[in-house]
Amino acid sequence: MPRRARISPDGFVQHVINRGDHRETIFHTRADFAAFLAFMAAAARRVPMRILAYCIMRNHFHLLLWPYKGIDLSAYMQLLMNLHIQRYLRQHRPSSPGHIYQGRYRNVIVQSGPEVLRVARYVEANPLVAGLVKRADDYKWSSLWRFAERPGRPKLEPDVIERSRAWLQFVHESIGEESTAEIGRRIKKGLPIGDDEWTARVVAAHGLQHATRGPGRPRVYEVLPP
Repeated sequence: MPRRARISPDGFVQHVINRGDHRETIFHTRADFAAFLAFMAAAARRVPMRILAYCIMRNHFHLLLWPYKGIDLSAYMQLLMNLHIQRYLRQHRPSSPGHIYQGRYRNVIVQSGPEVLRVARYVEANPLVAGLVKRADDYKWSSLWRFAERPGRPKLEPDVIERSRAWLQFVHESIGEESTAEIGRRIKKGLPIGDDEWTARVVAAHGLQHATRGPGRPRVYEVLPP
């Protein structure tokens, strides 16, 4: 079965996610988390990338990226994944030989404006929702950690999100909100994240259709052949 074509047009913010194979742990130690963040920074020096938010969990990661050009997303993620996988194979033995991640990373387009802020909040609230911390800014491996950029971490795009006490309150208010749950559903299904009118325009403009699915399988979008 051919791979589903990746959608990365110019000008769009992208939410990117990948998980360990069979949801296995891929970040075992503090050094593993720190190395991944350093690789994000190194990849951004090679392939310029606006990084809006991130959260690295034990068996998956969320990135909110704003490529300068659509093709930059693939180049950046390929470099980041190669750096991480090479280190992982040196440090750990994968549970499934030859497989660290469950597959290729997945990306979904995000509507500009308030939707970007809501997705950033979704990303940074992950450890809070998972019950790992009582305050989202206490989680060390996200872009919200104590509101500060630190050495060895990727530089955040400064003009999109102003992290402050008001932002922290906004993140904490995400728990239980239906809009946040909807973002999670769209990410799982690979759907563009935005209002209905915008989503319909994106689907039409980029030749997308609902993929055929069996009972219980999530709806996804595929690129129509030319």
